[in-house]
Amino acid sequence: MNDWMDEILDGKAEEAEMWQLGHIENLLHKTGIPSREQENIMNSLNRLTKIEAEEIIIKIKENEIETDPRKQYEQMRRNGMFSN
Repeated sequence: MNDWMDEILDGKAEEAEMWQLGHIENLLHKTGIPSREQENIMNSLNRLTKIEAEEIIIKIKENEIETDPRKQYEQMRRNGMFSN
């Protein structure tokens, strides 16, 4: 919580941490985010702030493509694929 407060008070955003950038790189290929947007994300990695990186991680998680068939089914069901 102090990080975002420091950013506001100092007027400059902190750079994204290495673990955030690595997490984005590792998960980006497992997402349904359009390839052009994925490319833009990859090209912006070296200038992301902590807050921007966190927002991208959340977006990736929301658009993650499940590899487990059971989880795929549950995801499709939640999205209304099998409703009348």
